[in-house]
Amino acid sequence: MGGNRVRALVDRRVAAIARVSSPLATEAALTRGFCVTTAGRIRRAGWCFAWRGLFVAVLLLCCMRCASAQNGSPQKIADGVWFLIGDSSKGYSNTTIIEMNSYLAVVDANYPARAKELLQVVKGLSKKPVRYVFDTHAHGDHAYGNSVWTAAGATTMAFGGVVTEMDRWEPARWQAAMVKRDDVRETGEVDVQRPRKVIDGESFVLKDKTREVRFLFLGWGHTPGDGYVWLPKERVLCTGDAAVNGPRNKLLDANIANWPDVLDKALALRPLHVLPGHGEAGGPEILSGQQMFLRDLYRGVKVQADMGKTPAEMHIKLPDSDSNWVPNRSDGLQQDIETVYLELTSHAPAGSVPHVWK
Repeated sequence: MGGNRVRALVDRRVAAIARVSSPLATEAALTRGFCVTTAGRIRRAGWCFAWRGLFVAVLLLCCMRCASAQNGSPQKIADGVWFLIGDSSKGYSNTTIIEMNSYLAVVDANYPARAKELLQVVKGLSKKPVRYVFDTHAHGDHAYGNSVWTAAGATTMAFGGVVTEMDRWEPARWQAAMVKRDDVRETGEVDVQRPRKVIDGESFVLKDKTREVRFLFLGWGHTPGDGYVWLPKERVLCTGDAAVNGPRNKLLDANIANWPDVLDKALALRPLHVLPGHGEAGGPEILSGQQMFLRDLYRGVKVQADMGKTPAEMHIKLPDSDSNWVPNRSDGLQQDIETVYLELTSHAPAGSVPHVWK
């Protein structure tokens, strides 16, 4: 079988595998060259044998990488860029560690216990100190570890909207977390520590001879202070919870109508790697999937609200393509339906209307 034909067949098979799960998409692309080479070497043995070998090779390499992600080991995304998946059973968010010429920058402070773990993890990655820790937004799993990092000598930072949200909702949310979480209670603090550096405007840049890191505010989506971290050379985008990979998002503090438009701006960056606040790393399909889920949900609730139905009377059926983002809470979509309905009937972003964190 000719090399071009083998390549075309492999590309089709790899695309089919990639559609199964977004984490596999990146792995499939990375292993394409290996597959084509393997096919060329064994094509004389017959296409059936060749395809079986290719299929096993792709799945084996993908599973090895996914296993690394699931056990919390740092995943190397690019030279000097590592991604760590947080333990969802402990409420942790994901973390990205970025190596600069003389220091490290960390994306998301996490909860206090995870922050302490990460201080040990970074020692195994680099001898350089952590200089900056960026809170993508104000929620506890992304910011409640602030004081752990500053005690270790780092400067925490965030956009102004993060501090505004903290001033609005804290210390009530912190004190509620104290009841449930030993690590928050054991800090001995009664409120979340605010970021030490507040970014004015919509961007901030760290740049040295190693790389450039851009901190971007693209608009109110998940929260009013959502911050993205963009590495233009490596085409790596860290999203916080503005885009997650899986059923791990809450809409309570969101501007739901505006959120998909913000994700359009993120997609316009044309990222190769998308590192979400929860779930496994992937590509731009994480952004577009989160976006479509939000648009479909908003549209579905609006149609039934226009018919005079209340949230309790609504039955929203989303397309199968949205299934990755449908909440796995006991009430299913109900909380999200109620939040969209609140936004529609209030004629204001849901997050701007008084509400209780659930």
